Amino acid sequence: LSHVCPFGRYCINQEQLHWEKSIHIPRLLCPDGDKCKKLTQEDHLNSFTHPKIRDIRLRCKHADKCRDRRDSQHLSRYRHALTFEDSGVVCYCNLNQKIDFVQNQKDNIAHVTTYIEKNKWKSLPSGSIPEEIIDWIRTVQPVHRCSPAIFESIILHGHIMGREYMEHLKKPKFVANCVLEHSRIRRIKRLQIKTYAEHIRNYVTALITLNYEENNFLHFLSRAGIGIESLSNNNEPESSSATIQKEEAFLTRNVPPADMNAIREKAVEIAKASMKLFEDPAGIGYAPDRDLGTNKHVFSILGPHLGTYYGNVVIVFKREILHHPDANFSLQAATSYASGRTYKFRPWLGSVPISKNEQIELFHKSKLHASVPGYEDATALELIAMTSRYYEKKSMKIDLQKILKRWCDVDSHEVIEAHLPQLIPLDYIDHIYMTEEIFNSLNANTHKAMKAVFEHHFTIVKNKNEKEYNAFVIDELIKKFGQRDLHLISRPIQGIIMTIGSTNLIDHFVLPLTISQAFAQYQITHPRASPNITVYIYWQIMNGDMMLTLSNQQINPNKNQPDLKCLICYIAPKPASNDLYYHEQVSYLNSGHPSQHASFITDSKYAARSTAFYVGCNTDDLMTFCLEIERSTGKVTLSHAGPNSIYNHENIFCQFPKLNLDLTQLEFIHVSAGTRTIPIRNLIVRFEKQNDLHPTIDTKFKNITSISSTKPSFKRQVTKDNVETETLSSFATIDDQLKKPSDTLTLLKNVVIDPVKQGFSDAKAFFFGDYSATLKSCPDSIYCLIQFSDDGPDHNSNYSHPCRFADQCRQPEEHLTHEPHPVPDCQFGKGCKQLNDPIHRSKYHHPGWPYFLIPCYDQKRCPNKSNQHRIKYSHGERVFETKRTADTQDYDQQKPCRHGIRCRDIGDAQHCKMFSHPPVIQQRNDQRIRCRWGTRCHDQTSHHQAKYSHPEA
Repeated sequence: LSHVCPFGRYCINQEQLHWEKSIHIPRLLCPDGDKCKKLTQEDHLNSFTHPKIRDIRLRCKHADKCRDRRDSQHLSRYRHALTFEDSGVVCYCNLNQKIDFVQNQKDNIAHVTTYIEKNKWKSLPSGSIPEEIIDWIRTVQPVHRCSPAIFESIILHGHIMGREYMEHLKKPKFVANCVLEHSRIRRIKRLQIKTYAEHIRNYVTALITLNYEENNFLHFLSRAGIGIESLSNNNEPESSSATIQKEEAFLTRNVPPADMNAIREKAVEIAKASMKLFEDPAGIGYAPDRDLGTNKHVFSILGPHLGTYYGNVVIVFKREILHHPDANFSLQAATSYASGRTYKFRPWLGSVPISKNEQIELFHKSKLHASVPGYEDATALELIAMTSRYYEKKSMKIDLQKILKRWCDVDSHEVIEAHLPQLIPLDYIDHIYMTEEIFNSLNANTHKAMKAVFEHHFTIVKNKNEKEYNAFVIDELIKKFGQRDLHLISRPIQGIIMTIGSTNLIDHFVLPLTISQAFAQYQITHPRASPNITVYIYWQIMNGDMMLTLSNQQINPNKNQPDLKCLICYIAPKPASNDLYYHEQVSYLNSGHPSQHASFITDSKYAARSTAFYVGCNTDDLMTFCLEIERSTGKVTLSHAGPNSIYNHENIFCQFPKLNLDLTQLEFIHVSAGTRTIPIRNLIVRFEKQNDLHPTIDTKFKNITSISSTKPSFKRQVTKDNVETETLSSFATIDDQLKKPSDTLTLLKNVVIDPVKQGFSDAKAFFFGDYSATLKSCPDSIYCLIQFSDDGPDHNSNYSHPCRFADQCRQPEEHLTHEPHPVPDCQFGKGCKQLNDPIHRSKYHHPGWPYFLIPCYDQKRCPNKSNQHRIKYSHGERVFETKRTADTQDYDQQKPCRHGIRCRDIGDAQHCKMFSHPPVIQQRNDQRIRCRWGTRCHDQTSHHQAKYSHPEA
């Protein structure tokens, strides 16, 4: 089958074989051309063709840890796979369950506009809010302040926690969750296996309980009248010491020693810190916080934080945490509603309510959420009005600079207060500021943890007193938040963002926005829109194995809900990239209850399904999906959006009869994870198709564009991080220089639009390309000494060489070929003691190691006999000749297989060691199956050639 050329419409390869084996996707040209301002946005680069940039860029070996990801020059050459390996799960508590954020926006805007009109203020000069203020609100980040003691506790626990959460630290099982979510513990691979995870949880809980007992913490709780859960639910609970002994005996046989030590150390450390924190909880702890519900959140200021009374350690959170379903923000501190101060600064809210309940209700009715469209306008309008009133302007002509000037003049309770989820992992910290004095006062373990976790994300301010330090930090934050260009953000943020832990599709987390609320927001600008309008839900995930469910009631797994109606959209796990044969699990649409998922899979009962939903997709990045719901007809379609929609046109669709499932009654949106942690990004609800999320091919592109009659010249250079970069010397376009062998759109239809016919090798080739087909094979093959020398760049631009990893390569280079190298796995794997033997290396596969070694310049004269050197370099050993001789000898000594060329085990290396099979070339008159691709077939494996014939006509 054909594969996609990485150069697309700008391909200059004129060889007929290349055009027969490759398809050229004519992506749309970026309308801004070489003046594009979005060259730092991954999705934009993956959706549009730009001059001098490959359609399918090379893969950066540093992935999402790369330090050059904000460098447009680097991004124009390399794509960056996302791993989210360290992405912490932020616990979901449904804290916004009863809040209608759309109605809150309407009310807040109405209060301000009514007041302005009544008091005859000058309206906005252009009739709209200045764009600089809107952009600032869309990118500003939450800022938290704390004392050095609290900061040490945060580092030790691995989380920032709300005050109510601290009250649960008396419970060993609760503290065990903190331990298991610590960044070091999350790296333990055994935790990904359910059986081991349960034993580790029991072990950690017992360690914490024992520590509580030894420190008389249980006695302290008993005297204080605070109950504590037992370790077991049995009438005669097992002692914590016995549990530790039992679990330790099991785990030491299955968990590496280093991981066991980490579990013990973190469990004891966090247990001690939890006792201390419970006895002396963090935060100022105002009494009204409990009534307002803000004690369940982590407090922060959405913007520069001047509240020095909270402490001089300044923590800047990533913007993503503000988009979590449990987050929200208010234009002033929550306590100002209870004290009555907010009515003084915001007279449009009316007079101070008499009852406490009315004050609390007004607070909840004025809260906003960053994931709900329109929050920017409601926020900006009040900021402008508060600033104007502060300066007694009676005019809405206020710019961002004026807003920030007032911000720095008033108390931190009079600016935007963000209420974040109650338990935030360290992953969501963007930057930390502290004085040199504070840093020196921290213990050695905190220093070590800071360097490991925040190596390039903390600033130690030297030689400044407290006043100068705070002025410096505020100035830095104003610069940081005020110089954001939305075009320079590599992955723009909108809608809901959350990472949910594995729940085996049992827990379903409801979003703080219903379909009706989203439609009410849409009607503000589209008052004539029909209630039966089509709904579009877009979201991004990593890896798959998640469920998105729409229902007429909020799903409660603990209750029987006979009237519950659900539309289930399940996206399967992404296929393994290292399997010999491509296999994809079922993605489907169905009606029913989410708990029936296992039955649907077992019985193969779906309204619509696909096992080719990932073919041709880039699964190393966030994948964008679109669920289209035509409420008037009952039709539902699940498809790819974003860059993957160019290469995979698979649609899963079905039509539900209204009697079975009335789509107009579906209100609540839930998400759930299967057996793995799922990062979810940019989940939005829209009532118009978002064209920017549906990139297309250029249907008017009829002639393949060539650059010149000569092949491209590549100039290579090595960066400071040893990352090879490349630049094309010429990309001037000249039409009609190359007559294509077949119609491009026909190839697209046969290969891309019908991805079921494609196998694993085609999906892999979508991203690797095959530029090496244009180069001559180097006569010295893998023994070439020039390719790694100073003259290598010139030599490699003219000659190709076998890749040392053969077909197992994950980072292809243009001058390397990747022919299959079918050899058995070494029984010793990575621990093999013959890794320094080039012959052995070429005859057996060792995970993570190349088949062929780099030829040493000194060859047999090399004086370096160290094992480290010999593992990496060869010294004249002729591995190909050895292999061919061994194959011939084996063939002569083996017994002939009675099945001959039709043997089903011809691809089994162990079988072929015992039995010989006639060469394919001698079987021209056999009974092999005729391959449908004939001479155009690119599958040259022995198994395929033995099973299929390839006649020329």
